[in-house]
Amino acid sequence: MQTPKKKRLNLRRMIEFKYELSKILSPLPENITGTMKGSIIAKADKIDMDAAMDFIDLKTKEEVITEETRELLYKLLKYFCVYR
Repeated sequence: MQTPKKKRLNLRRMIEFKYELSKILSPLPENITGTMKGSIIAKADKIDMDAAMDFIDLKTKEEVITEETRELLYKLLKYFCVYR
């Protein structure tokens, strides 16, 4: 029996994803940027896109990132995630 497919990060385009993610998060302080990048990539790759979006929502509520940054990250995830 197969496990159900979930929307996860497209591993074939990881370098491009990391580059775009760095551009979006560049205005943030360096110590926050590294943590955010690592958490978003790990959640989108290992769990699914929804887990990564929940993490982004949490950081928006904690006022670590702005609403505008949140929307950019959502678009980025939707563009780079595929069913696998």
